[in-house]
Formats: sequence, structure tokens, C-alpha cells
Amino acid sequence: MSNKVVTFERGADFYFDLAYKYIQKGRLEAALRYIEKAVSLKPYDSFMQFNYAGLLAEQGYIDRSTDVLDNIVKNIDPNYLECYFGLGCNYLQLQKIKKSSEYFSIYLEKDPGGEFAEEAEELLEMLEMLKDANNNMDDEELERIYKIEEEAIDHLEKKEYKQATEKFETVVQMLPNAVPARNNLSLAYYYLGFIDKAIELAREVLVYEETNVHANCNLAIFYNKQGTISLVKKQSKIIGKIQTDNEEYLYKIGDTYGSLKKHFDAYKTFKKLLMINNDNPLYLHLAAVAAFNSRKYRESIRLWEKLDQLDRENMLSDYCIDAAKKQLDNNDEELYFSYLYQLPKEEIKNRLDFIYKFIKIKGSECREQLANKKYVLEMLYFGMNFDKYFLRKLIFNKIKNDKLIEVEDSVRRFMLRDDVENYIKMESVFLLNAIGAKEPYTVNFDGEKRNVTIDSLDFPESEWEKPWIKVKRKAISMMRNNYKRPYKKIVEDIWYEFIKSTFPEVPEIDDLNVWAAALEYTYCRLCNAEASEYHLSEKYNIKPAPLLEKAEIINEAIKNKYQFKK
Repeated sequence: MSNKVVTFERGADFYFDLAYKYIQKGRLEAALRYIEKAVSLKPYDSFMQFNYAGLLAEQGYIDRSTDVLDNIVKNIDPNYLECYFGLGCNYLQLQKIKKSSEYFSIYLEKDPGGEFAEEAEELLEMLEMLKDANNNMDDEELERIYKIEEEAIDHLEKKEYKQATEKFETVVQMLPNAVPARNNLSLAYYYLGFIDKAIELAREVLVYEETNVHANCNLAIFYNKQGTISLVKKQSKIIGKIQTDNEEYLYKIGDTYGSLKKHFDAYKTFKKLLMINNDNPLYLHLAAVAAFNSRKYRESIRLWEKLDQLDRENMLSDYCIDAAKKQLDNNDEELYFSYLYQLPKEEIKNRLDFIYKFIKIKGSECREQLANKKYVLEMLYFGMNFDKYFLRKLIFNKIKNDKLIEVEDSVRRFMLRDDVENYIKMESVFLLNAIGAKEPYTVNFDGEKRNVTIDSLDFPESEWEKPWIKVKRKAISMMRNNYKRPYKKIVEDIWYEFIKSTFPEVPEIDDLNVWAAALEYTYCRLCNAEASEYHLSEKYNIKPAPLLEKAEIINEAIKNKYQFKK
């Protein structure tokens, strides 16, 4: 069976529709990748550009989103009125109050009865209150403060608590009512070990906002760390009375209950989250963990089974279901899972240790294990996904060197994943071919399943590494005006065949000029053109020996397709 070449290039509408499908699935990163392809193909389509801006904002790329919207109203379609509302929202996100007010006002002036008119009016009123709260500081001064706050958050995320504390202190001195900064400052002091100071700051937040979720939850954790059980109970009651349908707040409350080992309260909170968003894998797992930790093992199994249906490629559900079933049989053993969306560290270590040991053993023993123990395949599949770069390469090399055809189904399954890059999927195709797996190979390219063979596998230049492209361009540039047409097409074909034939172990491009000269030399041998290694080495300012060495490598890789003239 053979397939014709299916090119990777599609139209803008194809990529836009694909992006929309990923948005519906909640997979925004994949959606962003495809909508970027769409707008690159139709840069003046204001509808696509507007949706691109919206997705950028949704992903948190507010500056980029703002640039896109600004480009629409200035260069593409100044009457795309929703863009002005979008700009107002973006500048509000960037905490530029003056600019935000300006664009909401423009939107209302241009479209007073528009779809977002009522919302724009409400936001303008809120911005007026913000101006008063910020002592009427201008955007530039506020931007400087917010930049310091961003730097502080960055330090906090990197666990650089001392630097974070210093910068948050600056922010709250300049803006005493900056509640998020004060909450983060209390956390920074907590992580530094200054519990009393952390408690003092959290209480100060509650002076501004009595029902502030983060401050109340943080206080419960601080009291627990301090060992003040009566205050933990009191704070837990306060948290229990908070009524909210906000996902962020419910997540914070559920996470706090989990930290306090109040597992049943955590279970009820995460179940409420599931009522809001039933298809969120994280919420399903957290609810299952809370159920498991509450000794509601059958409920935890039900939730993990639902997670398995929702995301069949998750690495958690099978392991957790097995653990829950064991607990049903042995209720005396106390086992708790952490509230993290990952396997327990001990289990990850055990799996990695197993994989590294497997890689070291002889091929015959590998086959014996693969024949008798199904979980070996699952361990290898886990390793491919756990680290797609270093560990996956080690596993692929083991499969290739020992020709472990038993792993064929796992590799084929790996090629169907959405979260694996195309070039890795192409490596997988070459691996299957190397171990003798029958063609065709079904691959998920850009959300579309295709059957390919080695001969038909299109290898788009967008997947090429930069040095490979530079070699081809250098050779063609140096050959210009010296050879008859279609020399350029032949050089491109030779280099393409070399990359494809040696992929994924393409030799390192250590010297651009040597490889480019070798490519020209290969063309001359193929087309019987006059050019000696001495002439070309002088032309490229290199020595003849390395030129001949690289030319021989190219020749060896492509000789099955091209007949060279002596």
C-alpha cells in the first residue's frame, strides 16, 4: 500500500476552524498555535485578527492582544467597533486606567446602543472609583508601581522570598489599599518564617475587605502552621460561610481545606467547582483526591474513571484507581494523596528507575519482560510522555538498537497525541520503519489523522532546524550565475533527501561553509558539472579534506535514490 504526498500547508480558513475546535475543547494553547497560522495567511482579515486578539487576551498575552486590536483600528478596519471595547478591557487588565477609560468612552461614542454598551458604562463607573482609590495617580505612575508588583510576583514564584518581600513592601507603601499586593506580601513573610508578620498583614487586608477570600484562607493556613487550633477552627467557620461561584475563589478555598486536612470540606468545595465546570480534568482529579482522602473510595474511583474518559492520555487515573481499589480491600492502611495534578513523587521515581534499568539490560531480556509483563509497555509509554526530549530519545534509541517490535503499538499510540510536536512524530515514523513495523503509519498532524509511508512522508521546512536551512541557502547563493537551470531545484531535492534519509540523526552542522561546499560538490557529481574539490575549497575558503568527507556522508545517505557520475 502506498500513499501520495499530503502537504502540510493548508488555507487560513482550515487553521481558523481548527483553532475554533480546540477552543471548544478548552485547549487554548493549541488553538493559539493554529489561529496564528490563520492570521499569517490572511493578515488583513479583521474578523480573524479580532478573534486572534481575544484568544491572546484569554491566554494572558495582553500586550500582544492590544497590538493586534490597535493594528485593526488603525490599518485594517477603523469601523470594527468591538475593537475599541476590547482595547478598553485590555488596558484595564494592564491597569492603565486613563487609557482604559479613553477607549470605553470612544466605544460608547461610536456605538451607544452596541452589544457591550451597558458593560462599558459600568466599567467606566468602576474606573472612576479606582481613580479615587489610587489618589488620582496618572497611568505612568501607576504603571511604575504595577511593574514593581510584577517583579515581586516573579520573585515569589521563583521562591526568592526576600526580594519579593522588599518589592511588595514598596508597592503597599505607595498604594496602601493594594489588596493583592498585601496578600502576596503576607505570603512572602510566611515563606520566610515570619508567621506573626504574615498574620498581621492578612488581618490588615480584612480591614479593607472583610470577606476577602485569599486573606481569610491564608489566615487559616498561618494559624495552622502556628499551631493555634482554636483560631484555625474559627477561621474555617468564616471560610465556610463565604458564598461564591467564582472558580478562582472556590479553588483557593478547596486547596486551603486540603492543606488543613479537612478533606470532606475540600470534597464538597471541589464538587461545587465541578458543577460550574464539569469537564475540567484538574477539578475532577482534585475532587477524586478529596473523596479518596475522605475514605469515599467508590466515589473517588467513579471520578477517576470519568477523568479517564475525559482524558484517556492522562497519567493519573489508572494508578489512582488501583490505589483506591486496594484501599477498599485493606481499609486499615492509612494512605493519603496530595492535592497535586501529578503522580506521587515516589511513584514517578519508581517508574523512572524502572525505565533506566530497562534501557541498560540486553535485548533478549527486554523481550522476555515485554512478553510477560504488560506494565512494561505502560512504563515506556509513560517515559516517552514524561520527558519528550531526553528520556524519550533514550527510549527510542533502545527500541531501535534492539529492534523491539513489541513496543510498536505504544509508539503508534504516541504518534496520535495532540501534545507531541510534529518533528517528534516524524522521528516516531522513522523509528517504526527501522524496527520493521509495517506501513502505513497513522499520524496526528495538526489535529488531522493521516496514513503515511516513509516515501510519502512530507517533511515541511517549517520543521527544519535553522542550520539545515542555512546550508541550502548558502550553497544556492554561491552557485548563482554559475550553473544552468534548474540547478536550484536539484540542490533543494538533494538536500531534502539527505535530511529525510538521515533524520532523526542528521549529522551536526559544525561548519556551514564546508557543508554548503559539499552540497555543491554533490550537485556537480550528479549533473556532471565541472568543479573540483580544490576549486570549491578555494571558493568557500575551506580545505579540500573536510569537503570530501562531508560530500561522502551526503552521497552515502542519498545513493539509493541518485546515481552519481564518476
